[in-house]
Amino acid sequence: MNAKIKNSFLYSLDPRTKMLMLLVLIVIGCSIMDPLITSFMLLCMYILYRATGYTGKQVWGITKPLLLAFVLFFVLNFPFATPAPGEEVFFYLIPGNKIPVTLTTISSGFASAIRFVFFIWGADLITTVTPTGDIVLTLNKAKCPPEAAIAIGIAFSYIPVLKGEIGNVIEAQKSRGASFESKNPIKKVKAYIPVIVPGLFISILKGREIARTIEARGFTYDPTHRTYRKDISFQAKDIVVMLFLVALLVAVVYLKSQGWFYTTFVLDVLTK
Repeated sequence: MNAKIKNSFLYSLDPRTKMLMLLVLIVIGCSIMDPLITSFMLLCMYILYRATGYTGKQVWGITKPLLLAFVLFFVLNFPFATPAPGEEVFFYLIPGNKIPVTLTTISSGFASAIRFVFFIWGADLITTVTPTGDIVLTLNKAKCPPEAAIAIGIAFSYIPVLKGEIGNVIEAQKSRGASFESKNPIKKVKAYIPVIVPGLFISILKGREIARTIEARGFTYDPTHRTYRKDISFQAKDIVVMLFLVALLVAVVYLKSQGWFYTTFVLDVLTK
């Protein structure tokens, strides 16, 4: 992590504020179905990345592995999307008038794919700017069982570690002549099979190392009365950010209950 990220506004927030931010982002992302609004949310997340100290190249490095999943989310959404009554059908994916492709199903597919990237971006950013110790301390302050707190903290912190390990496996496979660049989605999925197996093996080995480390440091001895070197406390900026997040969440949930943010919401507003 570079010095610019550590000196950023987001990094300096209380970990409880950042955990609330992640929760609000998840709820808002699940509430809004319109692809144009979700695209705007993704743009805001990109701006937050850059304001935190990430370069455009770093954000692209996070996004590039998600492109295949983006396409899959878009395509696999069609069988489950329901066209609006009387809506024009452009064509059918399967002969026999099965799986219609309409404006609603296309919008729904794009919204689902964009939300997927939005969730990954949000989780990656928050976990990167929140040290593992702060996550554990936050859960401890919330009276969470210490065993669960350390497990959740490790899970959060392992996301960037796993990402780096997978990147190393991909580079190793490329050095052996493997190719991951293919326009055919089926071939691309098959190309990543040699990455998944060593990735899972590395995860198991890392898990064993973490378990031994926890035991060696005596965490299993009376974890309820465990003390921490660092304490956390809310500052004025945390209160302001939390109030903004709560107000934003309440506004989105209320408007959602009033019939806003459905799949073609913006298009319907613009064409009325």
